[in-house]
Amino acid sequence: MFTNLYVKQPLDKIADDWDFFHEKAIGHFSTFKPWGQNIYGIRRRTISTGEVIDPRKGSISRHFEITPDGLVEWTHQPMKLHVTLGGTPHRVAHNFGYWHINDVDELYLPLPGPTAEALGYFLVIMGCPTGEESDRFVWYCQNCFTLMFERQYETGRLGFAGFWRAEREAVRAYNQDAAHQLCPECGHANPRGYCWNSSVDTEAEREARKLW
Repeated sequence: MFTNLYVKQPLDKIADDWDFFHEKAIGHFSTFKPWGQNIYGIRRRTISTGEVIDPRKGSISRHFEITPDGLVEWTHQPMKLHVTLGGTPHRVAHNFGYWHINDVDELYLPLPGPTAEALGYFLVIMGCPTGEESDRFVWYCQNCFTLMFERQYETGRLGFAGFWRAEREAVRAYNQDAAHQLCPECGHANPRGYCWNSSVDTEAEREARKLW
């Protein structure tokens, strides 16, 4: 077993790369990084019972899913694994301003730091989309949950490398016309969308991030 496993550098130089939580390695996973059959995200956050704090975004504790039983809100608990099943619309308040629907299951595991104030590790793991599997960026009316706007990225066919550009294009398309944010069913005016990466927020998107 592993008789054909080779590395190009001396083992003492890359030993820490095998530890996903080593500071040198964690930077590669701070957004999402495909690795083998999975995609990994490892984020440094303050994690306590009932609350998750992002150093740049503040509280991102409220996680929502739209299930066959309706809208469900749940809170991440330290050391407790949660699975969002493929095909489930989900979003995290103040973290990304759209409903994300991916065709593969998504696993979340919050690992708290050594003290209440110290940064912990927030793990997000999912399978690499293949074939016809895709990601969708969706906006539902906050008042009546009517579908208002949707964009799809064919992740399985095009590869995960284009995901963040597709996200940005979807947010821009939704925001560019106020009619997209006006519910055709109940007339409710919904807020603008925003991307996961807060550093690309426009002023209007920064304000929207505060709202939802």
